[in-house]
Amino acid sequence: MASIYKLLNGTCREFRRLILRPGEPRDPIICSLDTSSLDDGPEYEALSYVWGQDMAPDHLSLEGTTMPITSNLDVALRHLRLPTEPRMLWVDALCINQNDLDERAEQVRLMHIIYGTASTVLVWLGAAADGSDDAMRSIDRFDKAYWQTYEFQLQFMRILYRPWFTRIWVVQEFVLGKKDPKFGCGNIWVHWISFITAWAHFRDNLGVVTARHKAAYQKALLETFEPGWVEAAQTAPTGPEVVPSDPVLQERILTGLRATFEESKLQELGLATMEEVSVSMENQPATWRARYQVMRYCQYESPEARVYFAWLELSRIVPLQYHGFLTHARGTIQIQHKPLLFETILKGTMNLRSTDARDKIYGILGLVSDDARKAIPIDYRKPAEWTFVPTVAYMVRHEPGSLALLGLLWSTRPFNTSIPSWVPDFTISADWTDPRSPVFLRGSCMNAPWKGWNQDVHISNDLVAMAGSGISLGQVKQVIRFPASGDITTYVNIIQSIETLVAAMCPDNEPLWRTLVGVHNTGPPPPPTEPSLDQRFEVLMGRSPHKERLSTSDAGYSQKLFQDSILPIIAGRVFFTTDAGFAGVATPDIEEGDLVGLVFGLLRPAVMRVVRSNMLKTISPLLEGACYRITGFCYLGCKDRADFERQEKEGLTQWNQHLCFNGQEVIKFNIV
Repeated sequence: MASIYKLLNGTCREFRRLILRPGEPRDPIICSLDTSSLDDGPEYEALSYVWGQDMAPDHLSLEGTTMPITSNLDVALRHLRLPTEPRMLWVDALCINQNDLDERAEQVRLMHIIYGTASTVLVWLGAAADGSDDAMRSIDRFDKAYWQTYEFQLQFMRILYRPWFTRIWVVQEFVLGKKDPKFGCGNIWVHWISFITAWAHFRDNLGVVTARHKAAYQKALLETFEPGWVEAAQTAPTGPEVVPSDPVLQERILTGLRATFEESKLQELGLATMEEVSVSMENQPATWRARYQVMRYCQYESPEARVYFAWLELSRIVPLQYHGFLTHARGTIQIQHKPLLFETILKGTMNLRSTDARDKIYGILGLVSDDARKAIPIDYRKPAEWTFVPTVAYMVRHEPGSLALLGLLWSTRPFNTSIPSWVPDFTISADWTDPRSPVFLRGSCMNAPWKGWNQDVHISNDLVAMAGSGISLGQVKQVIRFPASGDITTYVNIIQSIETLVAAMCPDNEPLWRTLVGVHNTGPPPPPTEPSLDQRFEVLMGRSPHKERLSTSDAGYSQKLFQDSILPIIAGRVFFTTDAGFAGVATPDIEEGDLVGLVFGLLRPAVMRVVRSNMLKTISPLLEGACYRITGFCYLGCKDRADFERQEKEGLTQWNQHLCFNGQEVIKFNIV
């Protein structure tokens, strides 16, 4: 490689351009390198792509030397190659000597200039597949009518599952392209505005996918009530056993029926109540065995179901409003000529990945200010935390709102690990399905940005300790752990025991259902035609509010409350109380004796554990006094939500007059 890559002059801001020689699609790829200075305004197009891992079956020739490349780059270069003339490109895998760590670091420092001065940025998504040509042609035509169709939803979803949308490096490559980047898939290239607009339409049309799923389910389920189908089911060989008397199964079937049919249709079928379903299952066990198989297939395994769940899964892989962030970022940098804050970038890209953990930060340095960029040393020889710690220190010192990120990007770590507990792990996602993620543990007065809180947070010069003002919410007194999975009866039994505990230990706590729904406290209330959330909770707990007999809709709404709002909050997490009379839900590493404290700026109460004095000296010999390590985060119930909501409307200025904080002394937390 030394014969190919001559040393670059960093003082002159030298970089290499790739000269892609002309050829036909199946011809070997032949390239050469040209060394230029960015100060001379050289012409080239910058390629934004994902390396990929599979090596191409054929290598390319670079400066007469055979070089291995990945399949994705091989396909990209074949699509970009012109038939009769060379094409001048910048391709990181080939233009940077990847074996020279010093050169890599130097070129990373220049990355914002390399992409910012390119004649255009070419975003390569990959070869045509899965209907991508139809989707890309509709984007090129700006065909909004087609964007509303199920076919487009399926095609564009498959495009968004491509690796480009999951990687951190491509963000600044796209945002910094000054001269209208283009998105390419196969042989079709479209203007970036058209692509982002189509993406927004895609995000707004989940209803198209949901409607197709429900219609297919409804059609298949209706067929199971036709006489011919019933007769065939009764004479068919016995399938997997379904116990007609199983109340959990009966409730699951009734929930599926209610989600599919109107009340009038259920009455017509004689299945509007649990009693009717039970009798029918006892009288026709073979029919219900077969019908249940149809229900399960249509819910989870049919083509329409697979598309529906793939659509939902996409939000865990690609940031939910990623298209909006990309547009905002381009507008801020290209039109307003302002840099972005680390806080803004990391919130907008928290699901994205990098092969090298350090690149989670290095890959966005082109979007921040010069001062921020200078504060982050680039060194691929040192471990990732060596990058994360100074990044967070800069953010805390210069971006006051950034501390809240710690309550989003959290994962468990060994209690005695060297990286400070006030430093987020930027390699993880804000994944609500992970019990250790606190992303859903909010929706209380504790998460509100009260204007009277003095956020005086300081980082020690050795970057070991963070000192911040806050209030203590008591020591953990009792914990009750929720299983990660189980049937509804298991959870209801645990919640019943929690009701007894809260009544004895935290009599001023908000209604228990509010504590258990966490983030869903911030959503709109149900319409007046539906039971309120507290009524749904009463039904869930086996109590009948305001009625002698439950209607089918009451039971259905209580099931929905549990499945949609409670289970995502509590599964795998812990309910706890403190000796200060608070009750809440926490990430699973909480233990009795831990301190629950609210450090102003975190926007989530932290669970903290005292660091033993002998261990403290191994962390930093300069630290004195009580020090803590964060072991998780929690939601705490509000003791006077009516007052909190009133103060919200008035601007959240009188925090010390709110019942949860009244009389609380502001103290300093030393966190290591």
